[in-house]
Amino acid sequence: MRIEITSFGRNYGVPEADVLLDVRCLENPFWVPELKEKCGLDAEVQDYILGFPECREYIGRLTELMSLQAKMAMRRGLSCLRIAVGCTGGRHRSVTVAELLARRFREENYEITLTHRDIERG
Repeated sequence: MRIEITSFGRNYGVPEADVLLDVRCLENPFWVPELKEKCGLDAEVQDYILGFPECREYIGRLTELMSLQAKMAMRRGLSCLRIAVGCTGGRHRSVTVAELLARRFREENYEITLTHRDIERG
């Protein structure tokens, strides 16, 4: 089964997906001056978000849930699962979570397509 993951900024519209995840509850690196211009691909941004125990727990649970969703979808014969991960601008939090989900799915040997739709806009 193929899994398509898209990070996006809610400010620019919500993409069509089977599962829509809103990660605006996570700590926002946008408000940290030295991280504002960076993105969720940067280790500093990922470390900042994962540096909060509650954020780490949230992402861990979310990853487990999406892993279960993928397994169940595959058993039901679905050929594709589309997951959209959104934050406000689509540059920091959604990118970080999408990257972590993609890493997990690759470890589980799924075919992954990963798109960061608004990374340059946010």
